[in-house]
Formats: sequence, C-alpha cells, structure tokens
Amino acid sequence: MAAAKPPCSWAQRKDKVFVTVDLLDFNGDVTFAEDKIHISGTGKKMGADVQEWELSLDLVGKLDPAECVWKQTDRCVEILGVKKEKGQEYWEKLVAQPNKLTKAWLTTNWAMYIEEEDETEEANKKLEGFGGYGDKSRLLTGANADSDDEIEGVDARPADVSDILTYNK
Repeated sequence: MAAAKPPCSWAQRKDKVFVTVDLLDFNGDVTFAEDKIHISGTGKKMGADVQEWELSLDLVGKLDPAECVWKQTDRCVEILGVKKEKGQEYWEKLVAQPNKLTKAWLTTNWAMYIEEEDETEEANKKLEGFGGYGDKSRLLTGANADSDDEIEGVDARPADVSDILTYNK
C-alpha cells in the first residue's frame, strides 16, 4: 500500500514559506531541494493509529535549500522554507499541481496568513507567538545544524533528528 499524504497548511512572506504538517509523533525526515520539499516518515493524525506518510511538494518558486529548516513539535512538523529570491512577489500558490489534486491535504494556514500589501515588520512579529516559527535559530535539527555552530543562549545543537529540541522564550 502506498504511503498517505499528510494534512498540510501553508502561509508565506516575501522571503519565507511556512508549511505545517499536522502529524503527531512524527518520526521521519524533511529534505529540501531548490524546487521541492520532501516529507517522509511515520506519524498519526489526531485520534488515529500511526501510519506511513510521504509527500513531495513540487514548488512553484525556488528555495535556498541551505537556509531551509524544520522542527518537530508535539502536535506537528513546522517547516521554514527560505525563498531563493528574497523580497520578490508572493507566490500565487505553493505547489505546481492543480488545486483539485491538492485540496484534500493542502490548505491555507489562516493563523499565519497576511495579505501581501499588509506585510510589515510589525505584522511579522505575530510569528513570535507561534513558537518562534519565523526565527530560524529555534528550528534546530541535526540535518541542518553543525555542532560547532553557536546560538546565543543555546549550549549545543542536537546530534540528529531524534534529538530535536524545542526552545521556548
């Protein structure tokens, strides 16, 4: 049986794309390419059993894979994709597939949604209330962190994905 597609939501800013994968107890990996985000592993939806999930998001725009990060929380997987061309116009949509093929598993994250013309530094501060979602120093994974890197106030980064830490203010 093929792996199911996990439920996702997304929002964006001129320089970032935010993707939230709604899975509890996720055990897997998220990888980045310039035009793709790939999510695979096991996890469960609220009230369901653990199952295998896999999803490749074929993006309409380009990312800078070296700058993209992700973290696992108790309730979801948070992905911060950094756009390759910062400050450009908003993407019309996240993925290249027609909406009729994605509407069962991809929605807009209305909690993080901001109209393009309303994007200001003040509006972006709302992200601070979302567990530091927009703050890359809080999105620590072994795949994206070198043990030599130092972040002010953080003693060490996790060694691998299973050691992901969530830092709270």
